[in-house]
Amino acid sequence: MIPQSFIADLLNRIDIVEVVGRHVTLKKGGANFQGLCPFHNEKSPSFSVSPTKQFYHCFGCGAHGSAISFLMEHSGLTYVDAIEELARSAGLTVPREERRPQDLAKQQQAMALSEVMSPAADWYKQQLKKNTRAIDYLKGRGLSGEIAKRFNLGYAPESWQGLEAVFGSYSQDSIANVLVEAGLIIQSEAKRYDRFRDRIMFPIRNPKGQVIAFGGRILDAGEPKYLNSPETPLFSKGNTLYGLFEARQAIRDKGYVIVCEGYMDVVALAQLGFANGVATLGTACTANHVRALMRQTDRIIFSFDGDAAGQRAAKRALEACLPMMADDKEIKFLFLPTEHDPDSFVRERGAPAFDEAIRQAMPLSSFLIQVANEGHDWNTPEGRAQTQHAAKPLLLSMPAIALRAQLIRELAQRIGITPAELESFCGFKPVVEQKPMTQVANNGSNKYMTGAGSNGKKPWAKKAPVSSGPPPTAPTDLAEQILRILLQFPFFARTLEPEAKRLILGAAQKRSEKAMALMADLIFQCEQMPSNVGFAVFQEQLDRAPLAKSYAILRERIMQSDLTEDIAKEDFYSTLKKLEHIDLKDQMTEIATRIAAGQTQEGDVERYRQLMTKLK
Repeated sequence: MIPQSFIADLLNRIDIVEVVGRHVTLKKGGANFQGLCPFHNEKSPSFSVSPTKQFYHCFGCGAHGSAISFLMEHSGLTYVDAIEELARSAGLTVPREERRPQDLAKQQQAMALSEVMSPAADWYKQQLKKNTRAIDYLKGRGLSGEIAKRFNLGYAPESWQGLEAVFGSYSQDSIANVLVEAGLIIQSEAKRYDRFRDRIMFPIRNPKGQVIAFGGRILDAGEPKYLNSPETPLFSKGNTLYGLFEARQAIRDKGYVIVCEGYMDVVALAQLGFANGVATLGTACTANHVRALMRQTDRIIFSFDGDAAGQRAAKRALEACLPMMADDKEIKFLFLPTEHDPDSFVRERGAPAFDEAIRQAMPLSSFLIQVANEGHDWNTPEGRAQTQHAAKPLLLSMPAIALRAQLIRELAQRIGITPAELESFCGFKPVVEQKPMTQVANNGSNKYMTGAGSNGKKPWAKKAPVSSGPPPTAPTDLAEQILRILLQFPFFARTLEPEAKRLILGAAQKRSEKAMALMADLIFQCEQMPSNVGFAVFQEQLDRAPLAKSYAILRERIMQSDLTEDIAKEDFYSTLKKLEHIDLKDQMTEIATRIAAGQTQEGDVERYRQLMTKLK
């Protein structure tokens, strides 16, 4: 295990601009560097690299992280490989901590499984070359040798112990146990035998191109039609998409990805000019699938059969997509005629017809309304009420984006109520109009003040930082000012006294209970970090926190900021002083209210004088 302290020191030493600049053309723009995002197709730069924060962030697709994360996402390296590559570039040797026995055993198990996958794939590939029946089947499906080679297709013979030719006799437990764990053979009470027999083999690869599992399709009649490897330490169906490794470049070139239902759809579409297809692996689309796809592109087209099973699969995909929707993402649902799959549709009607079908695919918004109204009648009050009831959990699962607001307006109109009534039914808080921020002169320097109040004297923020991009959104209150500072400089929280924490949490609670929970969690996260940890490592810890989505929103607001530690420190303790003043005034107001109401408590007058003296 690599010590966390070494990772923090490594990220402090290397320059993320240099690391990213080896793969992305970057240009200086104010405090940061900008370029075209390597994780999705774009024409204008939205990819920002901060040399002060040692962090990258794409305002288009949301990709973000440290130099380690960049190498993992862009180059397909493992976490350890990325650290080792950065260490070599910095002239450092990666130290190792002694692993716990269970961790070491798990790593050794994964390595053992990985070592058998590639030889098995090579053997299946050789068997395909020898089997005329399997070759004829692929030719009959219109596949060329070039496509078979690209996807490393193979054939598993009808033999019960075929893989003994590669690994030796299954009677040897040391060999057979690994093959059983890898899902290549099955252990029964009587014997050990191959899982895949008389099937076209589709190797499933991870982002590095390594084989981690297999899918097999039967040539003739039989069940199951498709057979997948079982879950293993290498392979999780809910986290893996077939063909993503092969499709990455085509997805970026075309600007969208097609999500199909089977291996053959992916391979056949690639043969017919649509190399940007992927498929789920015998399981419903998951949030992890959607997250992986959104790292590649802003546009996802789900292609399903038009039958009941296709409708069910589409609904599951909709549910997986809604929590991760953003206004710059486009998700559509393509329902082909019941007699067609993507392969047969393109062969019969041609690539232009499939392109047109994709353009005419149902937008996510339309499909959501269709799902909510399924089985209900728009023409009756009962039917509209049932639609409203069915729409509520779908709307609740969406973030507060413009698309959700548009959906609320459209649904409310069709149901026959106002948008405010639908928002209230769903439990959404009404949007509070923020008081306008105006820039006024104050002792020769520009400061932001609110336009509210009888005297207009409510300064709360420092001078706006110099930045090449649009100025950061000003915090709406002192609590958010504290949140933003701690997000960038977590070590400030390590010195907070209990009274200071009370003031901070109290300020957050005045905004909302959720704001207080976020502030309490951020302070906790800050206190867990060593003092030498920088922005990048801290953000990666927050990505694993339960409130990661809230932290991501805050992070976007401060990515263009070039706030220095000295200015942040001044702002932080100045804000604490303002919170203390507010608290003193609140206590005085509470006492004055009791006195005016004739409900004076013992010591109120003396306490009021003490508070007044402290305030002065």
